[in-house]
Amino acid sequence: MKKYILLISVFLIIPFSFVGAIGTGVDNPLNVGTIQGLIDLIIKVMIQIGTPIAVLFLIFAGFLYVEARGNPGKVAKAHQALLWTLVGIAVLLGSSILAKVIAGTINQLGVGVL
Repeated sequence: MKKYILLISVFLIIPFSFVGAIGTGVDNPLNVGTIQGLIDLIIKVMIQIGTPIAVLFLIFAGFLYVEARGNPGKVAKAHQALLWTLVGIAVLLGSSILAKVIAGTINQLGVGVL
């Protein structure tokens, strides 16, 4: 186990130690200059990843309803799956709006953090 930890740490430390020696530095791969830009980028990526997952969960909840065939216990399970899927979709889509509202409020106050 110690052998693997040493091996992993060597492969993680050695490449980064040469960056300072070369003198070129590390370029920003995200092309983001502000915290607001970083937050927007993260939210966009999360929406792109979360949307297909949400669609799959909606299909799964529908499948649970079909599979229940009137059984009250299974219908309740399907209802819970659908409810929490819709809550997840609301959080996913609401995150962008919430981030923009918070950034607008901070910019309006003149703090300039975002």
